[in-house]
Amino acid sequence: MIKKHSKTFKHIALTILYPILALAIVLSVWAIASAVKNNPLVLPMPSVVLDRFFVLYNEKRFWISIGMTLYRTTLAFLVSFVFAYILAVLADMFAPVKKTLSPIVSILRAAPTVAVIYIFYAFMSNKSMTIVVGFLIAFPIMYANFESALQGKDSNLLKMSNVYHVRKTSILLNVYFLSVADYIFDTARSTLSLTLKVVIAAEILTSVVPSVGGKIQVAYSSFEVEYLLAWTILAIVLSFVVELFVFTLKKLCIRWK
Repeated sequence: MIKKHSKTFKHIALTILYPILALAIVLSVWAIASAVKNNPLVLPMPSVVLDRFFVLYNEKRFWISIGMTLYRTTLAFLVSFVFAYILAVLADMFAPVKKTLSPIVSILRAAPTVAVIYIFYAFMSNKSMTIVVGFLIAFPIMYANFESALQGKDSNLLKMSNVYHVRKTSILLNVYFLSVADYIFDTARSTLSLTLKVVIAAEILTSVVPSVGGKIQVAYSSFEVEYLLAWTILAIVLSFVVELFVFTLKKLCIRWK
């Protein structure tokens, strides 16, 4: 029992230690680069930026900006998830659908993000465009993961369902959905974080307000480097929070299961 607790404590300690060590390395390199550059207008010291970071919440519309960015990210992710799952199932059922979607998904995965943003910027409203761009980035990743997961579905269970004329909705839930269930959280963890970054990038390029990207754009336009880096750190923190949320949800679902 003592040995078991010792291993658990060691695991927890290492889990905490490595992120702290990584953060210390990043801050040290940043501080050294700032000292060498010796120009706070170009690269301020970490302590100065962190001081600005910890007072961002005092800003007007701070929480609204964060909320709107998370809203756009969540909406883009959920729409991508639904379309990716439905189309992956159809592609698994019908070969022509799979052959048609394959080049389309490949094009979407290869398309430069900034180019996509500028293309949609020409004929869509800024706020809608950020959601569409998030969808176009997240969809091909989730589709590819779901399509791969469905290759391992239980074929015997599917045949039995067809023989006994099981309802299509039950087949979709108990055969197809269960085949991708184990991949959902791992896919969501990486894709949701990426979608957040893409949405913020779209907000920056199109100056959407209120939003995290809009705040970064304002900082860039006024050349307030401390302010710019503070909001950039906040965007990174949001990304970690999103991943932590999905990871925690996965753990809870595993315990429930």
